[in-house]
Amino acid sequence: MFLDEIKRLNLSFNLQRENDRIAYNIIRSKRQKTAYIIKAILAYEGVTQEEKELKRIKRALREVLQDMNLTADKDCYFTEESQIPDEVFQIFDRI
Repeated sequence: MFLDEIKRLNLSFNLQRENDRIAYNIIRSKRQKTAYIIKAILAYEGVTQEEKELKRIKRALREVLQDMNLTADKDCYFTEESQIPDEVFQIFDRI
């Protein structure tokens, strides 16, 4: 392993701030701190990517329903009397 392949980051925690103190204590308690931080960051980024994708799908579905003049109340009952076209269900099947 070459030295230029290993990088260090210096982190500072303000222990007067509650979130900093909690994070510091969690990290301090771990034996393999680097591995823990790597896993935590990748897990967080994965969740945020999934949330972004879900929001994108919801936005697209909302646009399709608006284009078809369909609206739903809070209980998901459609107020338009027409049937939902098969294309909408095909969208769900592809997801």
